[in-house]
Amino acid sequence: MSESTKPASVITISCLSGGSGKTTTCLNLATMLSSKGKTLAVDFDPQGNLSQWLGWTDLSEDATIAETLMPSGDRLNIKEIIKPPKNEDRKGKLELAPADYSLSGAGDIIAPQPGRERFLKRALKPVLNLYDFIVIDSPPAKGILTYNALLAADYLVIPTECTNKGVMGAVNTVTLLKELEDIDFIVPTIMGIIPTRDQWSGANQTRMSKAALTALSSALSEIQIFSSVRQSTIVQQTNYAGWSLAEAGEKSLATAYTEVVNTIFKARTNV
Repeated sequence: MSESTKPASVITISCLSGGSGKTTTCLNLATMLSSKGKTLAVDFDPQGNLSQWLGWTDLSEDATIAETLMPSGDRLNIKEIIKPPKNEDRKGKLELAPADYSLSGAGDIIAPQPGRERFLKRALKPVLNLYDFIVIDSPPAKGILTYNALLAADYLVIPTECTNKGVMGAVNTVTLLKELEDIDFIVPTIMGIIPTRDQWSGANQTRMSKAALTALSSALSEIQIFSSVRQSTIVQQTNYAGWSLAEAGEKSLATAYTEVVNTIFKARTNV
């Protein structure tokens, strides 16, 4: 790992709704950002989908991000658990801090500890100057792990599917951030919302997607809304390959992620 001239920009991907395209967003942003600077993808969801998509389907014999949260006697330095993607040679530009279901147990262990909401922030400290970007995938529900993912970040990106449920997930995520801020936590800047699973029939957007996008703009008018990501089987295919849509040649589908990457890069260069 090489030293960066400034600490990494830390971006958390979060939405308090399942099926939001959260892990897809994390994979695409981390992969695309790795072309602009050394990037660490942090799987902080006990489902471990990001780890699996980057080739780590069995972590039973490996240490994971869970071990970096433990009380001092059992805690590992995050440098000890970082791995390269298994399914694609990223030439050291993209690395992974993996997770599996043991992360759920770690959440239970740290729950009674003082400062428990910022254990991930503490865990990331040793590598902040070794990367340009750190992208964190988070759980889809309120809880100690989600608080950790949010409070470790400089920026927040909220993916949300184009349904009423998705809109409520985005609204609840923004509300949670405000609640944390109200009790004096330093919270990340909301970079914007990515509408996902935007459904079209031929050349026409469905009424459900249109209604969801209208509701999203109305409910969260103060937040930037990026281009939407259309529903496509190609998205799932590239996920399982561990590729971004852009490197798979799907530039149109990747428009929203390109916009976010450019926004993140601009924010970093202006710091």
